Amino acid sequence: MTEEAKRTHPAGPSRLWRKYCRSGFLRGIPLPEWMKSMSKKKGLWNLFKNGGFFILLLLVTFYFIFRSQDMGSVLRTVTEVNPIYIGIAIGCMCLFICCEAINIERTLTLYRCDTSFAKCVKYALTGFFFSSITPMASGGQPAQMYYMYRDHLEISYSALAIMMELASFQFITVMMAIFGYMVNFSFFNEMGYHIQYILLAGVLLNTVILGLILMAFFSKTILEKCINGLFALLKLFRVKKIEEIRIKVQYQIDLYRRGAAAFQKNKGTVAKILLTTLVQITAFHSIPFWIYRAFGYEEYSFMTVLLIQAVLYITVSAIPLPGSVGASESGFILIFRTLFPAQVIQSAMLLSRGISFYLFLCISGIFLLVIHALYRGKTRECTQPMKIRKIH
Repeated sequence: MTEEAKRTHPAGPSRLWRKYCRSGFLRGIPLPEWMKSMSKKKGLWNLFKNGGFFILLLLVTFYFIFRSQDMGSVLRTVTEVNPIYIGIAIGCMCLFICCEAINIERTLTLYRCDTSFAKCVKYALTGFFFSSITPMASGGQPAQMYYMYRDHLEISYSALAIMMELASFQFITVMMAIFGYMVNFSFFNEMGYHIQYILLAGVLLNTVILGLILMAFFSKTILEKCINGLFALLKLFRVKKIEEIRIKVQYQIDLYRRGAAAFQKNKGTVAKILLTTLVQITAFHSIPFWIYRAFGYEEYSFMTVLLIQAVLYITVSAIPLPGSVGASESGFILIFRTLFPAQVIQSAMLLSRGISFYLFLCISGIFLLVIHALYRGKTRECTQPMKIRKIH
């Protein structure tokens, strides 16, 4: 790591950070192994493997949901809804993508990275696609870093930008879900203990994840004790490659700490990121409401439907399935059957998931095919470390 990089990197170099720099991981020389695999046959094989599993899961899900239904009747119901509200729902998904792009651009600007809103839309669509076809959305962030790397952005800065966007997203989704669970407690309580326990487990699991993220930002001592306790437990169960896992975990924690150090000097930027994320999540969770209105129903308010969806989303996101396929569809029918009549609930689910997931999965997939065609034959040049500047 150069003296210039040491001076300009947020919070200064740590032992772990220097280790990654010596390995070439953070300087862009050479290309990290996991990024190499994305541009070779192994990466294509992983993509086809995840995509194949996703399609199989999708077929099984729709078979069990619609096996006793008249698909002709379901499709006719879908075509009879109010197109204005369908347009609003699609607009909400566009806003969802744009808000993520705004946050990525805003964060990269802190590091004087040469980027633009159009490029950040590309990163947002990339994250959406790869998060959708990998378990627990594990492929989204690495894919975003890969495309940032190809756009001549330093990995250290792109990683920090993605981690900050992810932390903001996790914070808003968890807070909204907790609030939604409290406000609609009687609604969920009427569904029975089994469903209530599942919903509560999803909220608690994501709350724990948020707690770990916040500790990474603000409490080094407590977090290290938690991590040491966790790895001591893993040793008892004789889990393999514990040290390798520890290095990866410590690296992620190091990223969060450096992000915290940078953003403590730019609290106004943090506020803007959180506000943008709030708009983003509100737009995303409002889609079931616009579907509800598209069918002509008015009994339940915007806020009620929004907060119910917030709880459902965070519950199914805890299930390690690509795009939460199966869990989201079944959960929608289970939770929203009180709002939608039985004769239209499948159609409502089809529209809601079709707009919030499948439509933009197709759009982002086609977009990536075009991007790959444009990138074909191009090589990535190395970049030099960039200074951080304070923005107001």
